[in-house]
Amino acid sequence: MSLTARLDVSAVPLQGAYVAKRCPVRAQNDIVGPVEPLPPSEVLQRRLDRGLRFEADVVAELHELHPGATFVESGKPAERVELTLDAMRRGAVLIVGGRLPDDLAGRRVGEPDLLIRASDSDGYLPVDIKHHRTLRDRPESGNCIEALTSELAFPSVAAASTRPDLAARKNKDDLLQLAHYRRMLQACGQAGGSGHAGIVGKEQRVVWYDLDSPVWKTRSTSERWKLRSTMEVYDFEFGFRLDIVATAQRHQLDPGVELLVVPVRIHECDQCPWRDHCLDELARTDDVSLLRRTGWRGWKAHADHGVRTRADLAALDWRTADLVAHGVDVRAILDELAKHPPATPIADIVGCRKTAQSARLEAAGINTAGDARALDPRTASYSGSGLSRLAEQIDEARAAISAEPVFRARGVEHICVPRADVEVDLDLESTEDGAYLWGALVTDRAHTGLAASGYRSFVTWEPVTAATELAVFGRLWAWLSDLRDSVHRKGKTMCVYCYNERVEADALRRLAGPNELAGVADLVTSDEWVDLLRITQAALVTGTGLGLKQLAPLAGFSWEDDDAGGEQSMIWHDLAVGDADSATRQANRQRILDYNRNDVEATLALRRWLAAVGSSLPAVADLRPMG
Repeated sequence: MSLTARLDVSAVPLQGAYVAKRCPVRAQNDIVGPVEPLPPSEVLQRRLDRGLRFEADVVAELHELHPGATFVESGKPAERVELTLDAMRRGAVLIVGGRLPDDLAGRRVGEPDLLIRASDSDGYLPVDIKHHRTLRDRPESGNCIEALTSELAFPSVAAASTRPDLAARKNKDDLLQLAHYRRMLQACGQAGGSGHAGIVGKEQRVVWYDLDSPVWKTRSTSERWKLRSTMEVYDFEFGFRLDIVATAQRHQLDPGVELLVVPVRIHECDQCPWRDHCLDELARTDDVSLLRRTGWRGWKAHADHGVRTRADLAALDWRTADLVAHGVDVRAILDELAKHPPATPIADIVGCRKTAQSARLEAAGINTAGDARALDPRTASYSGSGLSRLAEQIDEARAAISAEPVFRARGVEHICVPRADVEVDLDLESTEDGAYLWGALVTDRAHTGLAASGYRSFVTWEPVTAATELAVFGRLWAWLSDLRDSVHRKGKTMCVYCYNERVEADALRRLAGPNELAGVADLVTSDEWVDLLRITQAALVTGTGLGLKQLAPLAGFSWEDDDAGGEQSMIWHDLAVGDADSATRQANRQRILDYNRNDVEATLALRRWLAAVGSSLPAVADLRPMG
C-alpha cells in the first residue's frame, strides 16, 4: 500500500476510484460546498446511461461465455465484500461486479467491474469496462503502447497476444482508476504478481496495460522531465487529493485555514457540478487560465512567475517571449551581460557551441550585449519553463483585454482563402458509434451547371452500425467523386472546405474501402482540400478561441437553434432514431439536418468574411503591452 498524503488524513471519507482523475478543485468543493451543485447535464447523463448499458451488455456476454464465474450482482456493500472475498479465497477464475474490502489506511473504497485471477500468483488483476475505443491503428513511427489483448472468452494475460498493426489507446483516466483497484487489492493481500490491469472497450476485448511501465511524461523538481508509471502518477494524485480533502475539512471547522487549491479553467469544467461557481470566480479575477489551451500546467508555470491574470500576461515582452519559446536561454544571457561591454558580439556571450541560439538572437535583432539589454528580465525568467506558446499567449492575452474581438496574427499582411469555380462546404455528424450524416453545401460560383447550388444531406436514421456508416459514406463519396471528375473534365476548379480536417479527413480515410482509398487520399492531400481551421489558426488571434461557434458570429452568422452543439446533437439523434413517437422522431431529424446545414453555412459565411475583410483587421503586433 502506498500513501503519499502529507497531512493527517485519517478522518477523510473513503474515496472512490474517480477522485484521483478528477479536478482537485472538485474534490475540495465536494467538501466545502460553496454553492448548490449543478445537476448532471443532459449530455453527461446520456454518456453515463450509455456507459451503464454497455457495461450491462458486456456482463451479459460474460454470463454466456463463463457460466461458472462468480457474479456478485446484488446485496448491501458489506454483503458484496464478503461474497467477493469468499470467491477470491476459493480461487475463482473470474469475479464480475465484486466489491473490495475498504482500505481504511489508504482511505479507499472501490468496485472493479471484473477481477481476473492472475496466472503468475494467487492474486487478482483488476479490469474495468469502458464505453469507448481502446485500440487504434499503430503509427508507422513514434512511441506507442503495444496492443496486448485477449478475447472475452479467455480474459487473461496468459491468453493475450499482441497485434503488430494496432496500438493500445493510452487513456490516463482509465489507468488511474485501475491503479486505485490495484492498491486496494494489495491492501487486502489479493494483488496479482504482475502490474497488469485491463480495459474492456467497444472492441469487446480485454486490452492489458502494465501499470508499472513508465509511460507518463511529468515535471520533476530535480530535473525538467521524467517518465513515471501509472502507479507513481496515481499515488501522487490520490495523495494530493487526500490532503486537499483533509484541509477542506479543517477549513469547515476554522475558516482561517487556507484551502489548498484555487479554480483553474480546464477541459473538465464543462461537465462539472461546480462549473458556474468556478467560472464566475475566474472571470472576476481575470484568471490567466481563461485563455485557450492553457490548462493546469500552463497556469502553474505562469503562477510560478507571478503571472496570475490575462492582464499580467499581456504586460510581458513579446520579443523576449518569442526567444524563450524557441529555446533561447535569455535568463542566462541577461545574467552574463554585466561581464561584457555593450559592443561584445552576442555569439561570444552565448558560446560557440550554441549556434542555434545565436542565430535566433541575431534574427531578432540582438547582435551585441547592448542590444540584449533591451530584453525583459521578467519575461526572460520563463527560460526553461517549457512554455512553447508563451509568445502566442501574450498576443492572445492582449486580444482578450482589448476592445476589438479579433486581430491579424503577426507576420500576416494578407489573409488568403482559396476559392474555386465549384465550392463544397462539408460537415459530418456522428455519435460514439460512427458517422450517420454528411452534409454538403454547394456553391457554383462559375455557373458551371455541374451541380445545383444549395445544401444536400447523406444520412441514415437507422441505428448507427459499421454497415450503415459505410452505406452513408458510400453515397457521399459516389456523389463527391463524380462531381470532382466532372469539374476536372470541364477544365474548372473545385475546392472542398471543412473546419478541422481531423474530423472529416480522418473519417473519409477510415471509411474508404479498397475502391475509394486512392481517390480519398488524392483529395485530402491536394490543394482542393481546404481546412478552414488551419487558415484561421495561422491568420487570426482572439482572446476567446478559434472555434467555428466563436468566429462565425463575427461574420454575421448565427445558428437557428440556440442549443446547437455536437454533443447536444447526439441527444437529438437518440430521439430521432429511437423515440416511440413518430412526431418526435421527425422533429429531431429535422433539427439535426438544420443544425448540420447551419454548420456548413457557417463555414461559407466565415470564409467569405475572411476574404472580404480579413486583411483589413487590426494587427495584433500593433497592440502595446499594458500595465
